[in-house]
Amino acid sequence: MKALLTILTMALCMSASATHWLTYYVYHEMFYEQGPWSRTDILESSEYKYLTAEAYNDLFGTVTVQLVDKMLSRLKDKKPAVYDWPYELGFQGDTVTLSINGPVAMWETIQHEVTATLTLNGFSAVTFKHAYRQETWTIADLTLPYLDLVNGPPSRGEPTAEQEQVEPVQADSINTQDPMDADPINGTPDEGRDPLKVWLLLSGLANVGLIGLLVMKRKKHKA
Repeated sequence: MKALLTILTMALCMSASATHWLTYYVYHEMFYEQGPWSRTDILESSEYKYLTAEAYNDLFGTVTVQLVDKMLSRLKDKKPAVYDWPYELGFQGDTVTLSINGPVAMWETIQHEVTATLTLNGFSAVTFKHAYRQETWTIADLTLPYLDLVNGPPSRGEPTAEQEQVEPVQADSINTQDPMDADPINGTPDEGRDPLKVWLLLSGLANVGLIGLLVMKRKKHKA
């Protein structure tokens, strides 16, 4: 009975430590033709299309594919007709491979939205595979302005956040090419996923302590 209780406790602890709530951002393409834009030159060059972001908070395990599947499902909720195709996911380091099966409409929209969503949530690149074509996109390949969620120090003569502020959508700034200075999910790149490692370590220590306590009680009972 004690052995069964120990196994159930260990399973419960591992399950609790392997899941966590995560805030992530989904980028989707929109039009904005009128309003107090301060960088109208950028909007004119993109035909008034830009990538806006929406925040979501969901419970995830430690499997990366769950996060990518959830973000793609959020995009499909936004545009069911555009994302109405089956796909397969692959991973090589922090690069995601998206193999699309079936006909695809609005190819560039998909590339912009998926690339922005994944790269601004901690991945470095996305490789798109469809039929006989294959392309790898990074944040530098985006040709649409996107809403920056983190203000960093201006570099290389870039406009400041105050110059790029967009009041109607309450965004911090607009960027065209450079990636964000910090990961909107994990904070700065140096932080990574340390909280999850800490939870796993604490869970392991708790399990070891519980097993040791049961062994000592059993020895004492036999004595």
